[in-house]
Amino acid sequence: MKLMKPLLILGTLIGLTAPLISKPLVYEGSGGIGEGKHIVFIANDHEYRSEETCPALAKILAKRFGFKCTVIFGLDEKGAIKGGGKNMPGTEALKDADMLFFYSRFMDLPDEQVDHLVDYFERGGPVVGVRTSTHCFNGQEGKWEKLNFNYTGDDYMGGLGEQILGITWHKERGQSHYGSNHVMGCRITPVASAKGHPINTGVKSIHAYSGAYKSTPPADATPLLEVQVLNTFHASDDINTEKPIVNAGWTRDFYVAPSGAKKNARVVYASYGASEDLLSEDGRRFLINACLWAGGWEKKIKPNLNVDIVGGFAPSAYNNGVGISGVKPEELASWESQVMPKNANIGGLSDPAMVAKLGRVIKNRPELRARIAGEHPEYFVKGGLLEGF
Repeated sequence: MKLMKPLLILGTLIGLTAPLISKPLVYEGSGGIGEGKHIVFIANDHEYRSEETCPALAKILAKRFGFKCTVIFGLDEKGAIKGGGKNMPGTEALKDADMLFFYSRFMDLPDEQVDHLVDYFERGGPVVGVRTSTHCFNGQEGKWEKLNFNYTGDDYMGGLGEQILGITWHKERGQSHYGSNHVMGCRITPVASAKGHPINTGVKSIHAYSGAYKSTPPADATPLLEVQVLNTFHASDDINTEKPIVNAGWTRDFYVAPSGAKKNARVVYASYGASEDLLSEDGRRFLINACLWAGGWEKKIKPNLNVDIVGGFAPSAYNNGVGISGVKPEELASWESQVMPKNANIGGLSDPAMVAKLGRVIKNRPELRARIAGEHPEYFVKGGLLEGF
């Protein structure tokens, strides 16, 4: 199928009066590598469109490889998908999960929803974490305060991100920005010493729109990926030579559960993962391979595995605080459904603070710029909020 260019899709709440729907999205595969196996996806970040990355990958793993894939989203008060939502019903699906794909940022959830996630790690379940999952909780109080990314207690330093994936968002000790979002893309390639690792099978070069992170892998990690910052947003050979190559992903074979118990379990982390990054075939391939390896199914990994998108795919431009609204999980339920729906509208353009954030976003996305200019030409005239972009 033809992949669409990156596009910001911002929905508006239009006539949604149904009660909260807590049932998560489930894709039922059959046959193949995943027969009888269950992968759970947690999609709840504020910025990089995990709500698009996760169902796109889940459909590939279910349709092409036979897994049962459950996608759990943050939701708003009307049951629509909300990046960074403080309600994430459905975590009980983790009770019988064989593998967890974890994609979150700064979550703050009811204890009873977090309980199931903690139980999963207490039983030593394997995990693939991407991008902002190193700083997965923030503001969590009481029972699960120790999961926060900035937790400094000796009993769980750095919270869930550091103890499970290996690092947290901490410039000196772990991870920080390395490039410029919406301005410079990056090229991610296998580390020379790890080209023979099963996860890198068939992976040559990933173009990521999401911008590089500078990550310091834990001492126990096996490095898999490295990243070069580009001078361009889209794929090119124009490398930013002032930014040396840094790590972009690794594996480890254990983690520390919230109880403090060491668990022997497979862990994969990759510092890319914005939905736009899935426009790269090798970007999809690495993450699919990572799921297979983490779950213990690495003997099934082949260099020519079919990782084509299932159904339509029109990834939104990542942006902190700006995202889709009004789309319910069931709208993504069919194999033919597009992530996100074609009828999702651009919303929030009446909010000056929100519009002011879109300058860098539209600069490298001409189709999005043209659409906004058509609907709101006043933003592009002299003195307009988007003048010069």
